[in-house]
Amino acid sequence: MTPTASVVVTTYATPAELLAMSVDSLLGQTVADVEVVLVVDGDPAPDTAEVIESRERSDPRLVVLRPGRVGRARALNLGVRAASAPLVGIQDADDASHPRRIEAQLRLFAADPDLTLLGTGCRVSSSLTATADWTLPGDPTGAGARAVPVERSLLCSNPIVHSSLLARAEAIDELGGYDERRVAQYDYDLLLRLQAAGGHLALVDLPLVMHRRHPNQFFEGLAPVHRAWGSYRLQQSYISELPIGSRAAFSTVALARLVYQVGRGVAWHRTSRRRRDAGEGVA
Repeated sequence: MTPTASVVVTTYATPAELLAMSVDSLLGQTVADVEVVLVVDGDPAPDTAEVIESRERSDPRLVVLRPGRVGRARALNLGVRAASAPLVGIQDADDASHPRRIEAQLRLFAADPDLTLLGTGCRVSSSLTATADWTLPGDPTGAGARAVPVERSLLCSNPIVHSSLLARAEAIDELGGYDERRVAQYDYDLLLRLQAAGGHLALVDLPLVMHRRHPNQFFEGLAPVHRAWGSYRLQQSYISELPIGSRAAFSTVALARLVYQVGRGVAWHRTSRRRRDAGEGVA
């Protein structure tokens, strides 16, 4: 039987506790026929391997791919191509989903046949151990969730957390999937290409994903400066196709955000360096 939705998780050196929390949050969705495609990128630590094997033995909805070390973009594409459902989602291996995340997203896809991709709001955690408070503001079931169009605001910033993405598999396939030539921002590049191809992208106005940001991630430290510059370059490649008036407006906003993000990244780096020098660590 074809699942209603597939969610791809790629793992590389993910701690066992976090991977277990991530996979369990998907297998525990209120929609029972959710397929989870786990791509093991490289050789996991023994305790992480045990988490993978125990879930694989106990739940047939978990499909495990072990291609060896292939890199993030290649792992994502392998997972998306192996997915059986017409709708395919993404979740990072150290993030987690609200039990009703897929239910809410499926409801909105059913209500709008033109919808191409749907993200959700998120709660952000700087902890490697914390679990999410899944209390939803004013709507404990998520039944009243709305899909807010992203439209051209995507040219100024990326409001869609990668871990919250659910999209029509056919639309991703038509674009050739994630760009394996890239070394970062695979998600933003894919979103911009989907929009440029005429896709309808939207965002659920409820926090249905817990997204972790912590010093172990590649984009902390001074890397936000490089990330901001990469985003700006991506934006400019699509802004250039707009009429001159719109191009000037979007370029101004994009440049202002670049300056702000660079400043924030440098400030974060200086603060974390001072705290490390003082022996405080980084929260």
